[in-house]
Amino acid sequence: MKTLTNNVTMQTIADTAGVSLATVSRVYNGNSSVTPATRKLVLDTAKKYDFHPNTTARTLAAKKSYLIAVILPDIRNPYFTELISYIEDLCMNSRYTMILYNTNGNTEREKKIVQEMISRQVDGMLVALTTAHSATLDLLSNVPFPVVIMTRTFNKFDSVGICHSDGGKLAAEHLLSMKAEEFIYFGLEDDDKFLGFREHLLDYGISRDRISVIGNQDWYFNTINSGAILLSNFIRNRTSSKRAGLFCVNDMYAAYALEAAHEAGLHIPEDISLVGFDNTSICNIVYPKLTSIYQPIEEIAKTGFQLLEDKMADGYANNKKEVRNIVLAPRIIVRGT
Repeated sequence: MKTLTNNVTMQTIADTAGVSLATVSRVYNGNSSVTPATRKLVLDTAKKYDFHPNTTARTLAAKKSYLIAVILPDIRNPYFTELISYIEDLCMNSRYTMILYNTNGNTEREKKIVQEMISRQVDGMLVALTTAHSATLDLLSNVPFPVVIMTRTFNKFDSVGICHSDGGKLAAEHLLSMKAEEFIYFGLEDDDKFLGFREHLLDYGISRDRISVIGNQDWYFNTINSGAILLSNFIRNRTSSKRAGLFCVNDMYAAYALEAAHEAGLHIPEDISLVGFDNTSICNIVYPKLTSIYQPIEEIAKTGFQLLEDKMADGYANNKKEVRNIVLAPRIIVRGT
């Protein structure tokens, strides 16, 4: 090997490692044609001399930004906090840099972020939409880079998530097993979670007047406190003596419901049974521990990232040729509620 000078460049790394400049370039661009042994040789040489490639020059040469935009609706929710943690690790282990945006459940803000990412020329985008019927979908159909939607599946986009309707059915089945006499959903009435919940109850023979929805307004991402107050007041002011089964749109609200039930002197699960959604860390830090619908967060992150990498590797001309929707199975984790 040749001895390094003080001015370490990519050419110097190539000369020192005894490989071509093109090979060094392939290593840093993640080209799979480089053998593991050669890749290790190049990276070990670079590490020894603390060499880092010029990212700006590399992006200009490759006509790529090496940026991935990640758009989430509410990073205060532990579900999305856990999701972004996995995605961040995946980006750190790849050649891409992550740009994170939080929409706070605001569709207009969501659209502005997407428009900004077009001007920033990101290479791809991972997005969890504010709602299943977000107006941003039309804008996403025309962006000049591949998009993968996480947590829900959409026919026109590459996507990965569980079937929320099936999750709702699991919640209904659990509350039926707990001998609930009336059934309440806390969330939006057009949510697939509720539609599956209601369908299963109706199929079981529960009459419609025993199934109700509270909080049917587009607020629960950006006005969490208002939603929590609404839920708490509902529980405290209930006059019915019937055993209740409450299914919440996420674990955060199920935890608020649990607190309100304690304050109202209700026994859980004897007076009211609770089911959350997402199976986040919240479930194990409340008492009694919360029953919840499990979403495989790590698998959603890994699968979504792999879908996006595949599309970015194909290039924009090919990224719409085949739409892949990956539907993962939900399951219920039964605990004390």
